[in-house]
Amino acid sequence: MSRLTEHVKTLLKLDAFALGIMHISNRYLGSVAAGKNMLKPGNGKYFRWKHGEVFYHKYGKGSPIVLLHHLDPAFSSYEWNEIVDDLATDHTVYTVDLPGCGRSTKKNDSYSNYYYVLFLTAFIKELVKSRCTVIASGYSSSFAIMTASVDSKLIDRIIAVNPKNVRELNRLPDSRSRAASVLISLPIIGTTLYNIVQSRDNIDLRFSEEYLYNPFRSKDRFVDAFYEGAHFHEDGGKYLLASVQGRILAVNIIEALRKVGDRLMILYGDKAEKSDSVISAYRKYNDSIVAYPVSGTRLVPHMERPQEFLSVCGSFLKENDAEV
Repeated sequence: MSRLTEHVKTLLKLDAFALGIMHISNRYLGSVAAGKNMLKPGNGKYFRWKHGEVFYHKYGKGSPIVLLHHLDPAFSSYEWNEIVDDLATDHTVYTVDLPGCGRSTKKNDSYSNYYYVLFLTAFIKELVKSRCTVIASGYSSSFAIMTASVDSKLIDRIIAVNPKNVRELNRLPDSRSRAASVLISLPIIGTTLYNIVQSRDNIDLRFSEEYLYNPFRSKDRFVDAFYEGAHFHEDGGKYLLASVQGRILAVNIIEALRKVGDRLMILYGDKAEKSDSVISAYRKYNDSIVAYPVSGTRLVPHMERPQEFLSVCGSFLKENDAEV
């Protein structure tokens, strides 16, 4: 947030000419980010939800699994590319670009946790059409848990990959977060701030310092795909970022955790910061939750060590299939 404030102070000093240059630069960046066509549609389709079109792929045949990427404008279903083919050998696998991300509609609107619960409910009812397993990364684990608690007929099991801390999810908006949300939503300055945050260099840095434990496991195609995802539909991803920064997605999942019982497994990178405290917080409200580490990984173990990830969650999936 402090870095964001520094950028704002600098931008506010610019005159109208500079703002014009910024506008042109923003449009240019939005158009060139997709130059490598990393998110080509292939056999993907669009689910026409009442709040917009949501891009998805369907793979394989067998018991259904829905994969939900982390809720960030740079993330998309590409997050699962390293494991989707293996999962599809025994399962019908659905990957989606969540609303506000990737190739899906990026509305100038507020995004709330309830918004994503409504989406996931509609997606499962109208497309999957049966009880399924959900593997959800990061923030998306929260609305998978909420959906499962609201309607137990939709989701059989959840594998939450490095879920957000219960306390962090419940942090309500304050004056500082509201100001950040407003700034990012501004037409020119907000777009420029968004382009700084989601520049290719900064995404590359996040892979090296946050997402992966071993920076040498990062690949150019990872960075290119995330960069393209952040700028698909030009600057539309900034509205989701504004909601995240503004804590509009805040949710109390405590009661939902109690309701899901033993249907939830946590899978985490053993090198992820504060993973022990995150797991303890979840188990405080549901002591039937099991948690397994993926060794030598951080926030995206399925990208960093995909075979290790599949091995760890495999028994949970087989147990689920045996009960169906």
